[in-house]
Amino acid sequence: MLTAKRASQRMSTATTFDFSSAGNVDFSTKSIVVRARNEDDMEGVLSEEDIPSIHQLHLSMDNGGRVKRTIICNTMVAYEMQQQASKSDGRQVFQICARTVEGKAVFPLSEFTACVQIVATHMAQNVAVHGGDEEARFSRLGFWSPRIKLLYARALAAYTQACNREGADPSMMVDEVFVTAQVSVRPFSLSLSLCAYPFSSMGTCQVRVCKGARPESFLHDFQLSKDPRGLTRLITPPIADVILVDPATKRLSEGLVSNFFATRFDGHRDSDRTKYTDYTLVCAPLETIHCGALAERVWAICQRDGIQVTFGGPSLSDAVAGRWSGAFIVNTAYHVLPIDTMHLTDRNSTAVEFGVCPLVAHLQEQLLLERHAPAPAFL
Repeated sequence: MLTAKRASQRMSTATTFDFSSAGNVDFSTKSIVVRARNEDDMEGVLSEEDIPSIHQLHLSMDNGGRVKRTIICNTMVAYEMQQQASKSDGRQVFQICARTVEGKAVFPLSEFTACVQIVATHMAQNVAVHGGDEEARFSRLGFWSPRIKLLYARALAAYTQACNREGADPSMMVDEVFVTAQVSVRPFSLSLSLCAYPFSSMGTCQVRVCKGARPESFLHDFQLSKDPRGLTRLITPPIADVILVDPATKRLSEGLVSNFFATRFDGHRDSDRTKYTDYTLVCAPLETIHCGALAERVWAICQRDGIQVTFGGPSLSDAVAGRWSGAFIVNTAYHVLPIDTMHLTDRNSTAVEFGVCPLVAHLQEQLLLERHAPAPAFL
């Protein structure tokens, strides 16, 4: 099932999600926060805090800062939060966001940690200009990995406990949680905040479509301030990625941090539409995208299972006309995320909605099986 509709109202800003466009969902008013205020604190201090607004989820700081710039680290986006400049110490605060999938069972911890390490290194290098010596410590993955593992485990356990206690906030009891890290190196501070993620159920996601092409700098693990159009600032809840469309051909190519695929039904009109082999996978021409390892796995599964693949490029007009049966993105952090809503950047704020597509469900299942397959044993 697919529909194209006019959104109730526009996304208010690039860094604020207007809750009214999410439909009838209850957003949790509580979050579980664990903070480490110094480098020796490995466990942090737990607290339960109110989310500032039940209607909006901000990328925010205690002093109300907003996004200044972004850093791309593989499939993760880090946001530098604007605050009062300090010429004496080069102080900065970065925020990194991610979510769980598979009913809180999977969280991209390694990618999340690597992103924290990258932004901490960047901040430490800036502090070094003012006489700081933090770079040697904060540039090591071994410094951040145990801390984030412990803080995340403690916060998730506290979140689960809060959901199970008598009189728990019912809006916290959703399938997935949204995880936000805020990190600074001078003064040192690392916090993780967990709250409900009610925007997309059953491991699906939302994307936004914009004109443009992925900058070559995005191919590297680290890039800073090389996004002149500021598209990465649109990757804020509930938007999982920005899908790029060629303004000349009106065909979609790829996301800023993922590969993008669409599907269409090509079976007999009297078919019950439950067989995944009755669907075709629609991909952008190979010369127009940067193929990741998971994209190659998707094509290998299609070849193995007799699924038709076309590289003509997903047409935006076909999506709006309801000719797609589904769409999804793949990246190393989440493997497959089916798209439930695709927001177009047009005058009407059009939103294309997708239901469950048998082909998308099959590809997601197969990639999940590969993810959870036991490692080969060596004698």
